[in-house]
Amino acid sequence: LERKTIDLQYILLIIGIVSLLVALANFSICIWIRFDLDFWEWIIEIKWYSYWYCTYVVMVAMLLTALNSGLMSYGVMMESRGIILASMLLRGLIWCVTLAGAVCICVYGVEESDILIKELQEVFLGLISRWDDDPRASRVMRMIQEYVGCCGATGKRDDYFNLGKVFPPECRHPVTGNNYRYGCPQTLAWWLEPWTATLAGISLFFCVSDFIVFYMNSKLRSFLYELQN
Repeated sequence: LERKTIDLQYILLIIGIVSLLVALANFSICIWIRFDLDFWEWIIEIKWYSYWYCTYVVMVAMLLTALNSGLMSYGVMMESRGIILASMLLRGLIWCVTLAGAVCICVYGVEESDILIKELQEVFLGLISRWDDDPRASRVMRMIQEYVGCCGATGKRDDYFNLGKVFPPECRHPVTGNNYRYGCPQTLAWWLEPWTATLAGISLFFCVSDFIVFYMNSKLRSFLYELQN
């Protein structure tokens, strides 16, 4: 029994350290997304904060996961059944936050999301409607179209013509001169997907692995109870 307990302690210590590092890495990605200069300027100018709000949920989940991983590792080293139990209870609460973060970031960060596309279409149509009256709106629209390779809200000239606006050269490919086929909502969603996949993938990994870690912590508490009594 003592040998099994020691082996389980080593395994949980390794899991705790790896989880802490992975959670901090995912947290760092959220920080990078939040303060990426190009993306930061776009968000501020177009006043679309949904993706940032989703990353905040993931950031909180990853920070709590890192702290709880450290608490679990400390409890395992000290062979404290109370600390391990506290870590298990916290893990259940953190699991809910982590799952919520993964769901939110997928809703507002993948091209297949109708909610995201509809919201961005309204944002970009608003920018086009203010094209002549608001220099900042036209400026950020030009920047996004040129950077990600998109045109308007739906990828059609009609987005500009229907609102009586001049068709901008940024809607054309700089080499071929052809119009971009896709609208900015869809193209921006594609552009966000690598970030989204990383954040959601790691979050879901924690959600699945938590069941295994919870079981192993429960087993360790049983072993410690038998050894201490």
